Parts: sequence; structure tokens; C-alpha cells
Amino acid sequence: MSLAEDIMKMELYKTFEPYIDTKDITKRTKGEFALVKDAPKEATAAYLKWRAIKLSKRF
Repeated sequence: MSLAEDIMKMELYKTFEPYIDTKDITKRTKGEFALVKDAPKEATAAYLKWRAIKLSKRF
């Protein structure tokens, strides 16, 4: 992964991080969490993009 991709992932994470519902730090580090129901659309879009990037690295 390039430095630009790492920075983009961190910026996306910073966008939705305040709206993460899970408080368990081990689940958070594994990426096993959901957003709160009243999260803004911007945070939801950032989460979906972050998740897609994370899943694409597996394949």
C-alpha cells in the first residue's frame, strides 16, 4: 500500500470514528464495528469507502 493510500484511509477513518458504536477496542482494531444509527451521511459514506478499501486488500 502506498503512502497516499495510507493517508486516505486515515482521513476516512477520522471522518467516521466519532460515530463508531462499538466500544470494545479489540473489535475496533479488527474492523468489526458498526456506526451509530444517527451518523451523518458523510460519515456513512466515508465508512463504506474505508470498508471497501480494506476488503479489496484481502483479494
